[in-house]
Amino acid sequence: MNWTNRMKNRFFLVLLPLIIACGGDDNFTPKPRGYFRIGLPAKEYQELDINCGYSFEYNKAARWEDARKPCWGDVYYPKLKARLQLTYKPVTDNNLDTLLEDSRRLAFEHISVADGLKEELIDGQKENVYGILYRIRGEAATNVQFFVTDSTENFLRGVLYFYAEPNEDSLQPVNDFMYDEVVHLIETLKWENSSP
Repeated sequence: MNWTNRMKNRFFLVLLPLIIACGGDDNFTPKPRGYFRIGLPAKEYQELDINCGYSFEYNKAARWEDARKPCWGDVYYPKLKARLQLTYKPVTDNNLDTLLEDSRRLAFEHISVADGLKEELIDGQKENVYGILYRIRGEAATNVQFFVTDSTENFLRGVLYFYAEPNEDSLQPVNDFMYDEVVHLIETLKWENSSP
């Protein structure tokens, strides 16, 4: 190694610590964790008619999936990984109080991990649709539940699930969108004249 190369190496070794010492910033602030942008479907609807005690409108971006029991099923949103599970039961002489209490109990089971629970009364006198819509805040397994009934023949319960880790911050736009979807379903719900 010649003298010039040795001088360059020494100069570099002396200069490197000086650059490191002067280049640091004591006011470093880490960037907050970001979330992917979620594309929400358009609000275009189609009517579900499954020859049961009810019908309603649901988003064209979703699909209806039958469950194992008659008149039960899911409105599934594949792009959002969201599933609105619907259970239908006919009202008989003695079961309405039990159906109402079971729905209330199932909604309040999430209160231990929730930040709050809001109940909204559903009073659709025009279409004979009555019930309660539950909005659950926080990192619960479900953020929206509801039940509706005509109090004489039909009872429908719905629970919204996401197939993702419950994180209220990242799911907030989707939660708001799906809440509006549930409200639209309830507003367009019609009971058929006969029980299934």
